[in-house]
Amino acid sequence: MNTHAVFTQRNLFMRSLVAVLACVSISACDQSGPSQKAEVVEIKAKLNGESLLSAANLYAYTQLSETLNKAQALDSLITAFLHHPNPGSLEAAQNAWINTYQSYLTVDFFHAIPRFEKPIYHENGDTYQILHEQLDSWPIEAGYIDYLPEYPLSGIINDMTLKISSEDIVGQHGFSDQRFASIGFHPLEFLLFGQNGQRSAKDFVPQENSIEIIDIDNKAHPENALDLDAPNTEHENISEAENSATDEVPHVHDDNPNLGPQNHNRRRDFLRMLSALLVTDLRKLVDRWEPAQGYYAKQWRQPQHTQNVQRIYQVSMDTLQQELLNRHLFPLLNLDELEDLRSPFSNKDSANMLAILQGINDLFHVENGFIWELATREPSAAKNISQQFEKIIIETKKFPHDLTSKTLISRKKIIAPVQQSLLKLLETLYAGAEVLDLPLTELPVSTH
Repeated sequence: MNTHAVFTQRNLFMRSLVAVLACVSISACDQSGPSQKAEVVEIKAKLNGESLLSAANLYAYTQLSETLNKAQALDSLITAFLHHPNPGSLEAAQNAWINTYQSYLTVDFFHAIPRFEKPIYHENGDTYQILHEQLDSWPIEAGYIDYLPEYPLSGIINDMTLKISSEDIVGQHGFSDQRFASIGFHPLEFLLFGQNGQRSAKDFVPQENSIEIIDIDNKAHPENALDLDAPNTEHENISEAENSATDEVPHVHDDNPNLGPQNHNRRRDFLRMLSALLVTDLRKLVDRWEPAQGYYAKQWRQPQHTQNVQRIYQVSMDTLQQELLNRHLFPLLNLDELEDLRSPFSNKDSANMLAILQGINDLFHVENGFIWELATREPSAAKNISQQFEKIIIETKKFPHDLTSKTLISRKKIIAPVQQSLLKLLETLYAGAEVLDLPLTELPVSTH
């Protein structure tokens, strides 16, 4: 009996031991489970910042390089046009301007991404923001550049107190108002297209003025005037009246109410100079985004990957709202008279909106870009963004060429659906940022 009691006690002990070990084992599993799950979530939420930034960098460099190539082609066509001004060569230059500017708009928004600038960029006055203002300042005052039908002697071209030199012309850019642009795409646009797209190739035919104009060097230039610097006794003596006139502020003698365009040679020099400055500024941006050695590209290889990724995403959304919603669509939806358009001379505002949309769409869809990253986490979010981009791009492509000349009522019918699609796109992009765990500022507009 004693043996039986001992056996029974031993069984009870073993059962208790097994129960204790089982509890310990279960407890250990319970403790390790959440830790393992948390670790998995953390790994899944980590962005591939290096890959995303490399993709964005390559996109910026590729697009800017393409824009530079088109600007160089434009420069060559302008040279050909000035060599032989005629409607055909003018149209070729106009089309080249359109292609170049549309290309630039696909990457223009990169200027708004915060970055550190080299001190020398500040010293030279060519930071990214300054280059952007020189390239794409709008709207502009056309009369600050050249003549208007009602003001035949207005603008820098007809201001004989100004020399047509790069230093002087750059110095006039935004001199007293942002609208007073003297360089960049839009002054170049006005020179090529003219008011209401009515530029004549004859404005660039090299010829003397048809009226007497006193220029900065105090020389009178009547129609078919001879060179006063040439040895000619017929022009050796200038009357006292003429001498007194040259002591005053340079001015124009205009007694002809039907005065035609003047200062053709200055206009030719100005056009040539604007084109050269455009190429120079674009080349600076291309060099800085060059993936291997470019200064901006090197910055993005610094440790703050996630912060830079967030900046790109944020600026993309800001561009859709501030540029498209506020600066493009709002005037078209609310104003009877449209005065502050982006490209009023070439009448390409519809194409401008499409280029901006296409650029941001292309950035998101590049290899190893945001859509690729989203698809690895939440495929439905990536699909929603892609579908919304596709929808609004199709709608924008249907904008009529003469959209800006239509009545306000007609414009509202055409644009209202696109406005709603754009708001929906912003909503889906915001949802995508949450999936990627990118902190964004709250949308300042309602998406409902």
